[in-house]
Order: sequence, then C-alpha cells, then structure tokens
Amino acid sequence: MIHVAAAIIERDNQILICQRSDGGSCAFQWEFPGGKLEPYEGTEECLVRECKEELGIDIEIVEIYQETSYRYPDNDIAFTFYKAVIISGDIIMNIHKDIRWVERSQMKNFVFCPADAQIAERLCKEII
Repeated sequence: MIHVAAAIIERDNQILICQRSDGGSCAFQWEFPGGKLEPYEGTEECLVRECKEELGIDIEIVEIYQETSYRYPDNDIAFTFYKAVIISGDIIMNIHKDIRWVERSQMKNFVFCPADAQIAERLCKEII
C-alpha cells in the first residue's frame, strides 16, 4: 500500500487546491497538495517536504483532518489529510497545471481525484 499525506491549507476563508498535469492517474483533476511518503519519512515530514518541493512554501501542520484509503485500479493508497497553514514562501507552480484559492462552496464546481473528492465534499458541508 502506498501512503500519501495531503494538506488542507486555508487562508481568508479559502482553501488551496491544485490541478494535476496531464499524464499519470487523475490527469487534469484537482487535489489537495501533498504526495507520497519516502521510506524514511513519517506523514508530517512528507507533507512539509512535498509542499516545499511542489509549491515553494513552508507549512506548519495544525492537526489531522481525516485518514482514509482509496483503491485505485493500479494501487491501494492510504491518505492522511492534515489541516496546515503557510508560514513562509510564495506559492509557485512547479508541477501542477493550475493552483487556486477557492471558497468551500465553490469546491463542488471542480472535478477532484476520487480520494480528494470525499474530503472536498466534507469541507463544503462544514460551517466555518
């Protein structure tokens, strides 16, 4: 099983979402930033590293939001979603096709990767 850590980063009542590039699974679908754990890492370490590599930002993890798993056709993936805040850096687009800040209510207008979709639905239903 592959383990992935992802961040729910909120600022000014908006949440950061990223659009995957073409190629690979979930091409052009939206996701929360993060990535796969390296063999030597824990989930928090992974998430801090991935946000730095992919977005050029340093984050501080606040808390676990949800742990879940999803069976894709080619892999079983365990996900840990964390709430996090940006502590430094300006967002840059290193690997994604697009990056946006969206209000919770707007997330229903984006096609998310299946595992991220259930998190987006939960976020839409929560009262801020």
